[in-house]
Formats: sequence, C-alpha cells, structure tokens
Amino acid sequence: MIKAIPEDFIVEEKAALPLRPKGEYRVYVLEKRHWNTLDLVHHMARSIGLPSSRFSYGGKKDKHGLTRQFIAIQDPQDFSRSKKDFSLECRGYMDRPMGPDLIAGNAFTVTLRNLDDISPLERNLEQVRKTGFPNFFDDQRFRSYDPERGFFAEKILNRHWNGALQVFLTSPNSADSRKERLRKAAFIKNWKDWPLLLNLAESPLEKKVFGFLNGHSKDFVRALHWIPEEEVAMLYAAFQSHLWNESLRRLIRMKVPDGIEVSGREGGYLFWPDLDTESLAYFSALEIPTAAPKMEFADGLSRSIYVDILKEKGLAPGVFRTRALRRVYFRSFRRKALIRPEELRVLSDGPDELHPGKKKWTISFFLPRGSYGTMLIKRLSLKPAG
Repeated sequence: MIKAIPEDFIVEEKAALPLRPKGEYRVYVLEKRHWNTLDLVHHMARSIGLPSSRFSYGGKKDKHGLTRQFIAIQDPQDFSRSKKDFSLECRGYMDRPMGPDLIAGNAFTVTLRNLDDISPLERNLEQVRKTGFPNFFDDQRFRSYDPERGFFAEKILNRHWNGALQVFLTSPNSADSRKERLRKAAFIKNWKDWPLLLNLAESPLEKKVFGFLNGHSKDFVRALHWIPEEEVAMLYAAFQSHLWNESLRRLIRMKVPDGIEVSGREGGYLFWPDLDTESLAYFSALEIPTAAPKMEFADGLSRSIYVDILKEKGLAPGVFRTRALRRVYFRSFRRKALIRPEELRVLSDGPDELHPGKKKWTISFFLPRGSYGTMLIKRLSLKPAG
C-alpha cells in the first residue's frame, strides 16, 4: 500500500533555473497536497485575479502525495502564501516562463505500508539496480481514457467529431462524485437533446458547448473548439502514450519469455524479472518515439511494430498531421524504454504505526523527467515467481 497519507509519497522537482534578481516572470516553489497541478493553477488564478495563461510550469503533479514543483507567474507582485493544502514561496525571477526543458527530474521519498514481509521488496530492489525497469507511462496519464468509448484523440484522427465530443463530456473520472457520474450518464442517455443537456449543464464549458449546439445541432467541429488548448494537448498526449506503451509491451513479449504482467488502465504493464545480456543491451539503448507525422525510430523492429499497431486501429501515419483543433498538434519525442533509478536506497524499515502487526518500508530515488515513480513501485512490489 502506498499513499495512505500524503507524506508517504513525496515528490520534489529538480530543475536548473536561470534565476535573476529581476525579470518578467516571478518564480515560486509550489508545495501541495490533495490538488493536481492544473486544477490548483486555475484555483490560484481565480483567487489572485489573473488569467491562468500567466502561470507556467514544467510538469503536472498528481494530487495523491506531497509534491514540490516550480511555477512562474508573469507578474512582478509577490503572491507568496500559505494555505491549508498548498503554499507558494518566491525564489526569484526569470526572463522566460517555466517549462519542461528546465526540469532535470524528480526526487522521490516513498513509504510502502501494510507489509507482511519486506524481503521480496529487497530482492526486487537489487534486480532493479541491475536491469532497471520498463519506462511505461502509468495510469495517471490515462485518466481521460474511456474503456467503453476509447480515446478522444483516436476519435479525432478518425474524424469522428461527435464521438470525440461525447468522450470529452461524458467519460467518468475516478474523482467524480456519485452525483457527477449520474449527471454524465444523463448526458449519454439524452445525447443530441441539446435543450435538455443545456439545462443539465453546470460548468461554464458545458454551458458554452451545449448552448452552441442548441443553435447549431450538427456542427461538432466548431463545438470542439471550445475545449481549452491545454486540455486538448493532454488528451492527444494520452493517446500518444497508449501507442508508445503498446509498442514497448510487444517488444517485451518478443524478447522476454518470462515477463510478469500487472493490470493497468489502458493495458497491462509487463515487467522483466531479469534480462539476459543481449536483451539488457537492447532495451538500455532503445528509445521509442511518440506518435506524430515525423518520427525517428531506433531500428526496423520498433518501426514495424508501430506500423502494425496503427493498421490494427485503422490508422495511417499521415493522419497525425491533423490540425483540426486550433494550434494543437502531435509532436514526437523519443523516450527511453528502460530506466535505472539513480540514488536508489532504503531509508528505513520497521513497524507500521497505521497497521498494527504490519511493516513499512521507506525508500528514496531519483528519476529523469517524464518517468513515473509509481511504475518503479509496481516493479518493486512484484510477487516472487512461483
């Protein structure tokens, strides 16, 4: 068990910032719990009275845990503050917004609880030191994925505008209340009854979309343009990440006969208990590109697997040139297939004060930007074979 309390999962962003005594952007350390980065930025923007476009950050942090990250606000005022679940502390100025290019990675301190025996974790840790772990995108990346209706971006690529809009507005989220789930179910049941849906709408975006469709009942493309660009970018990234994960899954199945699968939101995560010398060299060197019109593959095998995946989905590489939604489009970057955590060490072990009779185990490690600490925890938590 992880994340029983926020202090069980601490993430601290490490970045090389070009700080200056003065500048257009004021830089802060944002410490938070019970908030994800995007929702908190919108909350702060409203409370401060600035547009959210004045806020910039390099990475989106989950709400489950205690996280520290850098943000920049394009305003000379000092908005430092301390609230119940977040604080802002000024660190200086920059002449540019905060961005992912400034982030080196994240330092983690993680406590696992409710354990009967820590020896399997210790054995797994030694294996990870030797052969690393697969660098899958974890479930946090796929919260927008609807198991019944699929990915928003896949609908866009298939020019299924109505389906894309329905996925965006009706897909349930794990954080939704029962009332919210019932409201979204009503959206699905009464889809295209725009006057009724406008009456059910609560958020400003829902009201804009259903209000527009109430007068333009079939213009789904223009209705899609109400979705903020940042959200569209996240939805596109979710589908890119799914294709990347599926490529790595198939490569592992081909090269690792004894892979161990852990269920995930968009598919299983496959882990190697060990790697022979040849496979270790292959995965250590391999970088897989994310889907876009222009991609650079490391070898013919990874290219052919990607092409096969697209064919199965009825897609051609050229469809990623879509510019259907404003200025949002697909960009490719190469991502390492295998990650070795740096500074991986055990900090403590002992009785679990939250679960009498059980044990807890605390570790720390550093991962490069974009890699998931939760994926390493999945690998360390694998049960012994047999």
